[in-house]
Amino acid sequence: MINIHTLLMIILYVSVFALFYECRIVFRSMKNKLHAYLLFSCVSGLINSLGYVLQFSATSFEAFRTALKFSYAGRIWLAFSLFMFTAEFCHIRLPELVKKVLSLIHIGIYITILTMEFNSLYYENIGFEMDGQYPVFYRDNGIAHHLLMQLQVFYILCAFIWLIQSLKKHKGRVARWRHWTVIAAIFIQAAFYMAQIAGVFSVSRYFDLTIMGNVILTAFMYIAIFRYNLLGVIDIARDYMIDKLSEGVIAVDNDGKVQYYNEPALKLFPVLKTDAKKAVNEIKDAIDHGDTINRHNRIYVPEENELSGGGEILGKLYSMVDSTELKKNEYKLKADAEILQIAAGTMKDRLLTTEELMKQDRAMRHDRRHFESLILSLLQEGNADEAMNCLNERLSQEPHSMVKYCENTTVNAAITHYVSVAERENIRVDVKTNIPSDPGVDDMKLAIAVSNLIENAIHACEKLPEQDRFIGITARYKEQLLLEIVNACEKKAELDEDGHPYSDEDGHGIGTRSVLAFVEETDSEIMYVAEEKRFKVRMIVG
Repeated sequence: MINIHTLLMIILYVSVFALFYECRIVFRSMKNKLHAYLLFSCVSGLINSLGYVLQFSATSFEAFRTALKFSYAGRIWLAFSLFMFTAEFCHIRLPELVKKVLSLIHIGIYITILTMEFNSLYYENIGFEMDGQYPVFYRDNGIAHHLLMQLQVFYILCAFIWLIQSLKKHKGRVARWRHWTVIAAIFIQAAFYMAQIAGVFSVSRYFDLTIMGNVILTAFMYIAIFRYNLLGVIDIARDYMIDKLSEGVIAVDNDGKVQYYNEPALKLFPVLKTDAKKAVNEIKDAIDHGDTINRHNRIYVPEENELSGGGEILGKLYSMVDSTELKKNEYKLKADAEILQIAAGTMKDRLLTTEELMKQDRAMRHDRRHFESLILSLLQEGNADEAMNCLNERLSQEPHSMVKYCENTTVNAAITHYVSVAERENIRVDVKTNIPSDPGVDDMKLAIAVSNLIENAIHACEKLPEQDRFIGITARYKEQLLLEIVNACEKKAELDEDGHPYSDEDGHGIGTRSVLAFVEETDSEIMYVAEEKRFKVRMIVG
């Protein structure tokens, strides 16, 4: 039959192994302060139990005193670690100064324990004897011991108050059961602690009842961890990540605190280690405005999902979906749409110009018969000078035929149109272009790109006095088309980090984006050169 000594040793070993396994679980799941304080509590309990195993096995005063000092390396922090854990669990903000002062007090008390043979601050009148198999330690408590006892009572009272207040805030079944489990665990630990101090049971003479409290506390913590999700939203976040391992995932509880993030999320937001709230706010802001987040030349679409379990909403899960290829296709479609819109506007202008020329031509033909009769009459009457004057006046009213700037009819039409627009604005234009009928790219898209570049040059010249306005258009073809457009400008143009011009004005920049879309689509090259009073763009097509 098992005697009491053996039974107590079994309890001690069970306590050690249970605490060791709990430490392992919490350490593997540790991502925040709550987990850190829980691990602190587990390690403190483990050291205390190991030390007490050595105490209970000691047969001499020296061995017992050494084991006692080792045990107190954990015991001194037991109540303090549960105090800090409860504060974090209930979202109580403790001033850093309070934490530091309490830590220093505990360190000071432990120093008095380590040097107990040289002072009487913690224990007085120390004695030791063996009562059969049980080592018995006699002592009177010193001032440092009384201080530690009072601190521990203070910690227990604060923990109960915080837990009860926090319990009122939670409506979910799982959250309430989680709170009740923690309350029960701390209550039982406190009950055994008070029983040990008061000496209610005779066994407390040679066995520390708080060890029993540790065993029960550990059991309740297991229940809270595995049954009521004490470690927060981590398990649910991991389940959600099964299908999205390549995405950045951040789990946030109902109080807005980051409880978990995976490695991809940390690569996207290194600030998670120092200021996690800043990263979450950036994601929320992007979601609210429908924006994407650009990192490492990739485009991510942030998503927000609710985390729930057991009928309780536990927080939010933010995932960063890599949508680079999708967004590139979307941007290309938008650029194509803008190109078509610009093309439609350009064609409309050309059609209007053509229609105006046709009206003029019809009007001229309508009067041609009468005009020819008039000239014939003047010549028959010998008024040659008068006939010459009439002919010169008539010729000045004839519509000009389209100038041929290059062999490519589509690009030629675009150049002709915008040259006429520039001349109406009193802008001097010098055109020297050699563009073949087959430039190696789509004629219409090339014409639109050229149109946009010339139009931008016209807008720049319009800000200058008429005598300073100038545009030069040069194009040469030799295996590839080299196009250069130079224009005068008011001041040195601003370029972005990619060397492209940009504008903060509404409605501006569409033409440039269209040109850049053409460059990307045709695998061309473009370079902008901004100088004082002059702006130059060079493009190698194809």
